[in-house]
Amino acid sequence: MGGTSSKFRKQLQRGEEYAALQLCERHPELRKSLDPNSSYGELHGHYTPLLYAAKHSMRALVRLFLTDLGGNPNKKNSEEETALMLICQGGTRMSRHLDDKIRAECLTSMLNWQGPLLADGVRETAQLDAQDLKKNTALHYAAASGLTRCVELLVSKGAHMTLENEAKESACDIAERFGFHDIAEFLETKMVFSSDAHPQDINEEDLFPVVQRFSGLREQDLMEAKDLLLVETSDMLQVPLFTAEAMLRTHEWSREALWLAWNRDPVACCEKSGVHAPVSAFESRASNSDSSSMKPVSASGRFPPASEAASSVKLTCEVCAYEFDSMNDIVTNSECGHRFCKPCWKQYTTAKIEDGDLHSIGCPAFDCSKLVPIELIELVVSPSVARKYLTFDIKAFVDSNPRIKWCPFPGCSNAVRLPDVEDEQPMYLRAFPKLQPPPPTSRAVYCPQGHSFCWECLTEGHEPTSCEKWREWHVRIAVVKPEELKDTAVNSESAANCLWLVTHSKPCPKCRSPIQKNEGCNHMKCSKCKHDFCWVCLGQWKRHGTETGGYFRCNRFDDSRKIDEKAETAISEAKEHSRKAQELNRFVHYYSRYKNHLNSFEMESTLRDRIATKIESLSRAVPKTSPTEEEPQLDFSFVSDAVEELIAK
Repeated sequence: MGGTSSKFRKQLQRGEEYAALQLCERHPELRKSLDPNSSYGELHGHYTPLLYAAKHSMRALVRLFLTDLGGNPNKKNSEEETALMLICQGGTRMSRHLDDKIRAECLTSMLNWQGPLLADGVRETAQLDAQDLKKNTALHYAAASGLTRCVELLVSKGAHMTLENEAKESACDIAERFGFHDIAEFLETKMVFSSDAHPQDINEEDLFPVVQRFSGLREQDLMEAKDLLLVETSDMLQVPLFTAEAMLRTHEWSREALWLAWNRDPVACCEKSGVHAPVSAFESRASNSDSSSMKPVSASGRFPPASEAASSVKLTCEVCAYEFDSMNDIVTNSECGHRFCKPCWKQYTTAKIEDGDLHSIGCPAFDCSKLVPIELIELVVSPSVARKYLTFDIKAFVDSNPRIKWCPFPGCSNAVRLPDVEDEQPMYLRAFPKLQPPPPTSRAVYCPQGHSFCWECLTEGHEPTSCEKWREWHVRIAVVKPEELKDTAVNSESAANCLWLVTHSKPCPKCRSPIQKNEGCNHMKCSKCKHDFCWVCLGQWKRHGTETGGYFRCNRFDDSRKIDEKAETAISEAKEHSRKAQELNRFVHYYSRYKNHLNSFEMESTLRDRIATKIESLSRAVPKTSPTEEEPQLDFSFVSDAVEELIAK
C-alpha cells in the first residue's frame, strides 16, 4: 500500500493526471483511504493531493477530490497558498488560451464548492480573498498569468480588486506589469464603474455552456483542439507528442479507443501506428502482465549513438549512396535509425507533401514501416513547404476525425465538432433495454459563418427529418405536376362520395341510378325509370315468385354471386380511388406549407444584407443627454441575432 501511495504522490507531483486516475481504478483500497486534504509533510511543502491537482489543473481529479472525497479548497501549503491560488498560476505546457480554458473549468468547480455547515449556519465556501505569505490573492496570480477567464470568474464571484500585496500592487497593477493590458483594462473598468462591491454581471453559463450540441471551429480553433488532444494524450500515456499523434490518427482520433488498445498491448499499439515503443510502453506492458522478468528497454539504445557514428571515417546515404565526411550532412530517423543525406530527405518529404500524402510519410528505407517525425520534416524542407505541411496537416486532422466535419458551403474554411455526449444512449433506453429506439432523425449544425447543414448527409439542414425521408421528399416534389395539385379537395370529396355510394347503395339495372334500400322486401322499383327488379340479384322482378323464395328471399345463386362479385370489385376500386385522393390531398397540404416556408426563408435571407443599415440607424437614434456628449457605444448585436434566429426557425 505504501508503494502505491508513493507512486500516486509522484504522479500528482509530475502532473500525470491519467496515470493517477488509472492507479486509483486498479487499486480501490488507495481511493478508499485517500484523503485529498492530508499533507505530504514538510519535505513536500505541506502539499495535499488537492493542491497538486490544482497546481497542474487536473480537471478530473479536482472534481473527484471535491465532490466524492471531501476535498477542501481552503487548505494551504507551507507558502500559505490555497487551491484557488494554485489553479490561477498558469502553466507552460500549452498555449495560454488553452491553459486559461482548462484552469477556468477547474476554478468553476472550486467556486461552486460548498463545505460543511459553519457556526453561523452557513456552509463553508472557497475563500476568494485569501492571501499567501507575499499577500497575493488568487486574482493576483490570475492577472499575472494572463488567465482572462479566471479573472472574469473571480470578479463575478465578488473577489476584491483593490487588495494589494506586500509590494503594494493590486491585481490591475500586476496585469499591467506583465503586459496583459486587456486584463488590466478590464479590472480598471470594473474598479471605476462598478458600484457594487460584489458584481455579478458575468453569467457562468455564458463562459461554460451546460449543453452545447455542436461547436463551430475556425482554423485557429482546430489547431488548438488538436494541440490540446495531443497534450492530454501525451500526458495520459507518457509518450512524446509525435507518438501520441500517430497513435491517435490510427484510432480515428478517439482517445477512448486508443486507451483500450494501449491497455491490451502498448507495444503492438505503437508498432501498428508506425512508431517505436517508448519506455512507458514496456513499463505498461509489464504492469498489465504482472511479469517481473520484463525489463524496460530504452528506445534510444536501439540505434547507434551520434558519437559512435561520428567516429566512422565515411557516412553513406542509403538512397544516393554518396559518402559524407560530416555528421551534419546526414539526418537520422529517430524512429528507426535509418540515415539519409539532407538533399534526399528534402526531395522525398517535399514530394510527399506536394502530393498531399501527409500521414503516410514513412521511412524511405526498404521494408521499413516507421513514420518520419515532424521535427525531421521541418528540419529538411523549405519554410514554404513547411507552411503548406501545417495547412495540410489541419485538413487531414479534420478529414480523418469522424467527430469533426468541414462546412460544405463553397469557399467556407470552417468546421463543426460533435461533442462526445451526442453518442450517449438515452437514459430511458439504458433503463429499459428492451424498448425500441426512436426512429432515426437528422441533426442540423451551424458553422461559425452561420451556414446551416445536415451533419449526416452534408446537405442543407433538415432537422428532425431523417436523411432518407428528406431524399424521398425531394424525389417526390421533383416529379410533381401542377395539374395534379388543382381541385384536390374536390377530387377527395368526390372519391369519398363514390365510396359511400358503392358501399351503401346499388345501381338500377336499367338506368344505373344509385338506389338505397332502408327497409321492406326485395322488390325494388326505380323512382326514375320505373324499372322493377330484385334487390339481391338485380334481375327482373317478373322472373321472381314463390319458386325463387318469395318477396324476402332470392335463391338465384348464379345471379347473386355475380352481383356480389361486381359489388366487391366496385367497392375495392372506390376505396383505392379514395385512398389515392386522400394521399394526394395530404401531399398538397404539406407541399403548400413547404413552399410557404421556402419562400419565407428566401425573403428573410435578404434581411442579412439590410442589417448593417438597420444597426446604423438604431445607433443614430439613441438620444444624447447633452449636446457635447459623444455618441454612446451600445451593443446592437441582438438585431443580427434576432435575424439569424428568424431564419433558422
